Amino acid sequence: MEEGGAEENRITPRPTGKIDAPFTALLLLLLATGLVCLFSASYAVGYHSHDGNSTYFVVRQGIFAAAGLVAMYFASKIDYHKWVIAALPIFLVSVILLASIKIVPSIWVTVNEATRWIGIGDVLTFQPSEIAKFGVILLFSTLATVIGPDRMKKPHIGILPFAALLGLVSLLLAWEPHISATVIIAGIGLVIIYLAGASFGWLAGLGITGVTGLVALIFYKKDYALTRLKVWLDPFSDMQGKGWQGSQAQIAVGSGGFWGLGLGQSRQKHLYLPEPANDFIFAVMCEEFGFLITSMIVIVFALFIWRGYYIASHAGDRFGTLLAAGITTQIAVQVIINLFVVTGLFPITGASLPFFSYGGTSLMMLLGEVGVLLSVSRSMPPAKGE
Repeated sequence: MEEGGAEENRITPRPTGKIDAPFTALLLLLLATGLVCLFSASYAVGYHSHDGNSTYFVVRQGIFAAAGLVAMYFASKIDYHKWVIAALPIFLVSVILLASIKIVPSIWVTVNEATRWIGIGDVLTFQPSEIAKFGVILLFSTLATVIGPDRMKKPHIGILPFAALLGLVSLLLAWEPHISATVIIAGIGLVIIYLAGASFGWLAGLGITGVTGLVALIFYKKDYALTRLKVWLDPFSDMQGKGWQGSQAQIAVGSGGFWGLGLGQSRQKHLYLPEPANDFIFAVMCEEFGFLITSMIVIVFALFIWRGYYIASHAGDRFGTLLAAGITTQIAVQVIINLFVVTGLFPITGASLPFFSYGGTSLMMLLGEVGVLLSVSRSMPPAKGE
């Protein structure tokens, strides 16, 4: 494609096809399964911590899921090219919110030594990093489309500006600290600029720089990071302290065996396993469903992610391809990190399992992004026979 192709991409007709049915079906399957698993994982904590209300978490998640589906529907109807106008404002808003951790620290909420949430009253919290993920997807897809594949191969155009933006967001996330969000956003950025045509050699250099920055972040938050590294390698060495989460998660995963204990029969969720409704919900699933059924759920995730990339590769234009690939990458990296953390393959960090972990505003945001991806799917050429 010549450089002039960028202009052609900006005038692509409005997508008028149908939303992708397989992708939508997989999404609804994951969402419904997620609500069932959330109720099973959370009713003990809900009963204990919320005045005997066993349905505390699932009812709220269900309300946000319904609102998120509405947002997804309307987003799927909006021409995805219109998001170009919102790309820079959304990115700047996310940067301002992330910077407010130092500017207006009183609005931030600290949980387990990490300050990642902005509180609105006593009932609503959200993570600005969720907005930053979408902001990076939009801005990088827009810039890469405008630049064009030929100029993206030039390092001062296709690498340095994107690296500077990633560096800015990563620095702000380091203040929280939020290593998992940093890794997810870095993964999103690298995939988008690679698909946009950036030189692999220079991209590898950017990746090495990112790893170096991550090491620097570990030393910057030395006590925080090294403690997590130690309990990752041997969580049973400090079961009453920092290793509590990791050790209890591994006990839950191992207790499920091949067949599982049965839906609702987890023992670890009864105030042994921290955050059974959030970051460690997959541990409860392993305990109750066992290897067989949890493997099936992982396969559904894999099919969902594959279909997202399929939509990206068949999108009607370059911008749609990058946008869909960015959203799919966000989900893919987040799923991988969560599963690796729960099973002990990755140090413990705060990455929720999409469509399963409790978090209303995060779920709404994610479903809204999926709606944008469905809008891209409407630009795909019809399958043969349609």
